Formats: sequence, structure tokens, C-alpha cells
Amino acid sequence: MSTVCVLLPFRDAEGTLDDAIASIAGQGFQDQTLLLIDNASTDGSAAIAAQWCARDPRIRTIAEPRIGIAHALNTGLFHVRTRFIARMDADDVAHPERLAKQVAFLQAHPDIGVVGTRTTFATTVRKSSGMQWFVGWQNAILTPQEHYVKRFVDAPLAHPTVMFRRSLIDAHGGYDEGPLPEDHELWLRWMHAGVRFAKLPEEMLTWNDHERRLSRTHPNYSVDAFFDVKAKWLAAWYRRRFPEGRPIIVAGTSGLCRQRAARLEAEGLRIHAFTDVSGRGVPGRAFIPHDRLPGAGEAFVVSFISQRGTGDRIAAFLAARGLVEGTDFLLAA
Repeated sequence: MSTVCVLLPFRDAEGTLDDAIASIAGQGFQDQTLLLIDNASTDGSAAIAAQWCARDPRIRTIAEPRIGIAHALNTGLFHVRTRFIARMDADDVAHPERLAKQVAFLQAHPDIGVVGTRTTFATTVRKSSGMQWFVGWQNAILTPQEHYVKRFVDAPLAHPTVMFRRSLIDAHGGYDEGPLPEDHELWLRWMHAGVRFAKLPEEMLTWNDHERRLSRTHPNYSVDAFFDVKAKWLAAWYRRRFPEGRPIIVAGTSGLCRQRAARLEAEGLRIHAFTDVSGRGVPGRAFIPHDRLPGAGEAFVVSFISQRGTGDRIAAFLAARGLVEGTDFLLAA
């Protein structure tokens, strides 16, 4: 049995699939198999997959007619028994030493369950500055602690870069097939269970952004879908971390921040007060000026302010007041 199996689901990807497969087949690390999951393709993708299977015995294809990436991935997981499992997307390109470096890292760090890599960003989308900023944000997160404290901002590592231990599936389950971002939900659930995440400092995958990419087009990756998942696991973390019910202060008083606070309340949490640098309060709710926030250990501040770059400034301001990220405050937007 090989050391690692790479799961690559595809659907109607004939324009990019050959390059994606070639980048895995050409890895310097040879002790691997590649499982292609045909998710009801209607173009020439299946023929491309069949050609690769015919010339490389490490590659095989299974068909999954039920459309949906989470379902396709779970079907793939059912067929995998290798020690390590890696992910790959049909529109990306893995760099030649990716698998070797990830296997070596997991073997050297038994305390780490999931390891990703930095990504090289490439795009054919004219207005892509937001995505480019997001990739830069992800690439700056390397250590287990950084992944943990930033997990409620957004998915802290790119799904097609990850490699994880097969034992995690048995212990904590696979992908949720509901209407949600399946990768971020998995990361939050596994982190809640104590799984440690890390990222290699090298860029080991070219992440190809385009207009048809699921993260741009599918409702499972909408802002609301992401926040529903975050609210669920943030509430679960809060109840476990603060069984005494430490007062919650929401940073941000805009309509969007109020909506997100209401989503937390729907999960059973009670909002003690709001705060904002503008001094603008929320009608009928307690307000604490940002320069009069309680000290460390007295409250829990969760920021829903989503303007690009604002989170870092909020974190710096709160840290300067002695508050600890991940204990006294979290960024969740």
C-alpha cells in the first residue's frame, strides 16, 4: 500500500484536468496513488482521466453520479486506506516537491494532523484584488496557533493544498454534505476536536482563479453560508471555553455586524454590549466606548467588522490593552 492517496474530484474540467493530473503524476515523491472522482462529467474529462489510468498504474478513476464536491470527496474517502490523504482540485497545479515535503513534515511532526502549503495566485478574472488579498492573508498564517486563532476570520488554508492523516476521518468524520463551505466546516470541526493545523512556508501549489471556480459561483460559498458555519462553531467554542458565561462584547455596530450578532444569539449566546470606534451605538443595546473596554479576563470581544485590513488594526489595539487573541478576543469577519 502506498503512503499517500491524492483525492481529485472533477466535473466538466476538460480544459484544466490534464495539467492537474500531470502535476501529481510528476511529483518527486512516487509512493502515492491518485484517485480521480468523476462527478457526473458531461464533457471530455472522463476520457482524459481514462487515458491517464491506462498509462499510469498509480492512477484510478471512480464514478460518482450524485453531483456535489463534498459528496464526491466522501465517496473518495470511502475507498482510501493510506496513512495520509492529500487534496487536489482539477483546475490547479501542484509544484513538483509538494507531496514529498508534506509527507516529511507529517512524519516529523506527529502532533500535527493537517498540513497545507502556501499558494501561488494566478487569475484570469479582471477584478480579483479581493481574492489576491485573501491569498496573501492565508499565506501569512503558518503556525498551529495562527491557524487556530484566525479560524473564524475565514478558511485559514487552501483546501487543494492540504494533506492530513487518514485517522482523522475515523475519529472526527468526513465532509458535511449540507449547503455550506465543506472545507471550512471541516477545519472548524476538527480544530474544535483538538486537531492541530500547520502550513509549509513554501508555495507548493498554483491556485488558478477563474470565473467558473466554485468558490465564486456556488451558494455554498456565499458570505452568509460561511458565517452560519462560523457562528455554530464559535458558539460551541465559547460555551466550552467559558462555562461561567463571560460577557460577550461585539465590535461593530453596522447593520451587517448586528445581523451577525443576531446569528450568534440564535445559537443561544447572549450579547452583553456593543462597541465601535465611531461611538455609534445600537438602539436598545448597551454600548461601551472602545477606549473603555474591560481588561483581560473580564469579557470576550468578538469583532464582526469586515473592512479589508481592519481586523489587524483591531487585534493590535486590543493586544495593546493587554487582551489575548484566542482568549479575550477573536476576529470573526
